Amino acid sequence: MTPEPGHGVAQPAPRTGGADATARRGSEATTDAPSVVRSARSWLGFLTGFAVLAGVLFGTSAWDATGRFGVAILAAVLSTALIVERIRHRSSVAAVLRRVGLGRPGGRALAVAAAVSGLVLLVFPATAIVSGTAVQLRPDWPWLLIGVFAFHGVAEELVWRGFAFRRLREGRSFWAATAWTMPLIAVAHIPIVVTVGPAVGLGAMAVAAVTSLPLAYLYETGRCTIWAPAVLHTAIDTFKLVVIPAAALPTFSLLIIVASLTVPLLALVVPRDVLTDSRSRP
Repeated sequence: MTPEPGHGVAQPAPRTGGADATARRGSEATTDAPSVVRSARSWLGFLTGFAVLAGVLFGTSAWDATGRFGVAILAAVLSTALIVERIRHRSSVAAVLRRVGLGRPGGRALAVAAAVSGLVLLVFPATAIVSGTAVQLRPDWPWLLIGVFAFHGVAEELVWRGFAFRRLREGRSFWAATAWTMPLIAVAHIPIVVTVGPAVGLGAMAVAAVTSLPLAYLYETGRCTIWAPAVLHTAIDTFKLVVIPAAALPTFSLLIIVASLTVPLLALVVPRDVLTDSRSRP
């Protein structure tokens, strides 16, 4: 069963429940004065903010993309987001943090994200079985896990969902906002094509575009916070925590791309009404 999209968060309409109510609650709690991105001026402002945040994200990660400096990358992105958002709305730091998705998470969305993440992680034992080689954790994997969560989980989701999807969701349906977000996120991954190569880069662009749908769904059903998508996003990038033997690399590369493109979509099987607690607000 796929989610039922709402009809926009900034248009006055009778209460219809489902996606409409969830997005409306998120808009009320995370923005001071929602501004629909439609005019040339609003698009310019939105794209400028997006370019600044994406530039800081990729600029800082260029120092080291292993995840070891993930906390520093998150600090840089979060500081930039606070500046960008406070330029738009003069509000408290706490209000800005809620606006970019760092409010209280939705427990049900988190549970679904954890379950789907567990399925993604099966790619490691599957690689070992198919290739007949051992996949081992790196000695410093606990620190790497913190870094990967901070970088790929929180920092990236803050930019992709906490800023881009949230802004484009105002005045649009869930599907329309996701469709607008997909190409932006894919294009933002072009530097990976240049620095790492076309094979890995194009794969990263495809995964980023396709996962925009389930990650946006988890964001919106998770009280318009980035915690649930951050968990799943981290699982997709946990390959940085392990050492893949050279003989198993082709098998692993194929499995991780297939798993990243398909398994996250299982989040959409859970009905929106099940994930959304109508008694609570973000």
